[in-house]
Amino acid sequence: MRILGIETSTATCATALWQQGHLNGEVRFKRKRIHAESLADMVSQVLAQGEASFAELDGIAVSIGPGSFTGLRIGLAMAKGIAFSHNIAVVGIHTPDAIASMIVPDEAEMIVAMPSRKGEVYAARYKNLDGAYHRDTAVEAVTVSEFSSWSQGVRLIAGPGMYALMNAGLTDLSYLPERFWEMSAAPVARLGSRKLLAEGPDDLSALEPDYVKAFHTTMSVGDAPGS
Repeated sequence: MRILGIETSTATCATALWQQGHLNGEVRFKRKRIHAESLADMVSQVLAQGEASFAELDGIAVSIGPGSFTGLRIGLAMAKGIAFSHNIAVVGIHTPDAIASMIVPDEAEMIVAMPSRKGEVYAARYKNLDGAYHRDTAVEAVTVSEFSSWSQGVRLIAGPGMYALMNAGLTDLSYLPERFWEMSAAPVARLGSRKLLAEGPDDLSALEPDYVKAFHTTMSVGDAPGS
């Protein structure tokens, strides 16, 4: 199976080609506001790296957030445009799930945090099941001031939203260095390959970014619905 991965949920704009269980090409740039001008060229570059064409793709996996409003719209528009033009299946992958899939579990639980508006992060909790982290809560919008109580004792934090927590002085948490979860389209493509095989493609007309606009209230992590 040959899958094109697209990651545009943060300042990192990335494409990857996943083929037969291996990474066969990757292009990645970390610079704000380059997505609109660079993504199409990056798709062409990664296909050239893998000596592949659109006709040879089995699917496209695209990050659906939460994250940058503009970045997510650009990435999904690119995925849908290619899909409609070449009749290719598309699957959406939640960005925190892609981040979690890169991390070799060392603790029973961890949290992936994504940037949100000032004073807030998007976050979800993951459990170590059979040697991999699996999400067992919805992704929620959590205020920084409530984060320590919301985390309910889970200390390991990964993802670009952790910098907001660090800057707020939350020293009771353990922050995983970025080298372990650097933003990339490779895990998006890898998870997309698995999802496409297990569940089939998403409905293109219904597929939208997950902005997680609702603020966290009094619901506990354990009560949050999975997704």
